[in-house]
Amino acid sequence: MAASLLSHVVSDLCIGKPPVRVMPPSTPVAVVLAALRATAGADPFVFVDAEINSRGKKTPAGCVTKVSIADVLCYVCGDADNLTDPAAAIGRPVSALAAAAAGGDHGAAFRVDSQTSLLDAIDALLSNGSQSLVVPLHARASRKHHLVSGCSPANGGAAHYCVLTREDIVRHLFSYSISLFSPVAALTVASLGLVRQDVRAVHADDDALDAIPLLRRSIADGTAVAIVADEDALVGEIFPGVLGSCDVDSLSAAFAALSAGDVMTYIDCSLSPPEFLLRSIRAQLKYRGLDAMADLMDTADAASLSLSPSSTPSASSDEDSPLGHARRARRASSGSFRWRSTEDVAACHAGSSLVAVMAQALAHRVGYVWVVDEVSGALTGVVNFADVLAVLREHLRAGATQMN
Repeated sequence: MAASLLSHVVSDLCIGKPPVRVMPPSTPVAVVLAALRATAGADPFVFVDAEINSRGKKTPAGCVTKVSIADVLCYVCGDADNLTDPAAAIGRPVSALAAAAAGGDHGAAFRVDSQTSLLDAIDALLSNGSQSLVVPLHARASRKHHLVSGCSPANGGAAHYCVLTREDIVRHLFSYSISLFSPVAALTVASLGLVRQDVRAVHADDDALDAIPLLRRSIADGTAVAIVADEDALVGEIFPGVLGSCDVDSLSAAFAALSAGDVMTYIDCSLSPPEFLLRSIRAQLKYRGLDAMADLMDTADAASLSLSPSSTPSASSDEDSPLGHARRARRASSGSFRWRSTEDVAACHAGSSLVAVMAQALAHRVGYVWVVDEVSGALTGVVNFADVLAVLREHLRAGATQMN
């Protein structure tokens, strides 16, 4: 059975996965937002065939950049000028968004051949610090197990590519046969050295804008921003995937005006936020001199009303919004983490087994699990799938050596 698993290639994991969309770096952010709204799935995203990073250097061959709603939020809220004039920010090329991220390659994904072995794919994810691999599906199968450095997806066509994440690979390993990883899977995450203590957290009473730099780095490593109360008690999180259910303009306004705890409330009820919360957002925006953001929020509310079933469709509602056709009615998705509450977090103890932590993360559709103190509930660390993959890879390599 172990030999069978080691013979798997990445195309085996691509069966049934939807194609990804790849866009040129000159695409306006507003057009990217429209593509995100049109993308089916729990956490909508597109890829940008990036040309330069924040230092003005050409990106490595075979590299593209993932862009999601959370990335656009960080771009708008992470710069004072963008907050002052969000419409202008959204009108710029998406390359400006990629350059604004720390290092310019936080969402980098690398193309691999469809016949890349499972072990080599794990190596590619870990050695590049990437969360995703882009797999070409249009080329004839090649038995060579190596990274593809050519064939730009921008030229090759979005329908011919799919994306594999760390979670996809862990899910594949977990569902194939967890018994292959005995006895490692039964060991505690603490004994395996998987508990990282460098968590990203903000207090519930802190300004939500304080979470933006942390959110940007969380996007990079596939985690989230923890929200804590007194004594570091874990009360919730801001998970990038959940933000796909929100409109960027309204969400940006909430981040610019509310505390981190109140933003969690806003995200949970973003389909129909209470009027008192909306009044608080508008008042804070006016107080902070962010009148353009307040106007953008009002336009978003009007557009949302025009798209509701009880209203008459308006052909001009989208045109009135600075996002243009990026404004779309949001869709519910049964069983998706898109509609998971920000307080519904995956948490474990340092003494939890690796298999239990993997099962919990996969059930929550996340690539990490918070570690809390068993008695106080205080946040003490995090386990992420990059480290889990490293442990599983070593176990698989040891098995491959024994077979040889």
